[in-house]
Amino acid sequence: MIWFAFAPALAAGLTLQTPYGALDATPETYQPPVVRPFEPPSDFGREQAQGDSGDAAHRRALTQPVVVGAYVGSYETSPSDAETAYDQGVAQAEITMDSRAGPLDGRWRVLDAEGRPLMSLALTDLGGGRRIEGAWRRLDPRVGRDDGGVAGPARTDGATTVVPVGTGALRLHASDKGWTGVLVQGGQRRPVTVARPG
Repeated sequence: MIWFAFAPALAAGLTLQTPYGALDATPETYQPPVVRPFEPPSDFGREQAQGDSGDAAHRRALTQPVVVGAYVGSYETSPSDAETAYDQGVAQAEITMDSRAGPLDGRWRVLDAEGRPLMSLALTDLGGGRRIEGAWRRLDPRVGRDDGGVAGPARTDGATTVVPVGTGALRLHASDKGWTGVLVQGGQRRPVTVARPG
């Protein structure tokens, strides 16, 4: 019954409304990840550990408070071979996925010529010339009236990458420690550098 109530709205193809206006959905359809998540072998967790395999993997349940002096050596039980293999598989999948991402993927901080923070950026760059988009948040109250919103979709103009942010745009060139360029906003151009936070 609820489906019939929403069917006309879906058929009309309404766009999602946000406080910053209409938000276009990313035109890409879902594709399985190139780097598959950690997939354990069929005997994962059942193989016998080498060495001191007779010890219990977990401590017995606590029935009364335990004082710090009762611990000898480590506060935690050592991870089993299965837990170590799982952690290594997840870490390797993350490293491989990061290596396939484009150069603008991740979190950034936009700084003016004096090194003062103007805004923060969080961008998704899947690489391979695909759409770059994300969000931005203002860090300097003097920059403009917008507090933040959608960043992108970015486009390239030769060696320049243009990232729309609110009523302005960042025009960036790759540099040794990130990106340099200008923030065009309200008819003014301010030199900026874009670097990883921290």
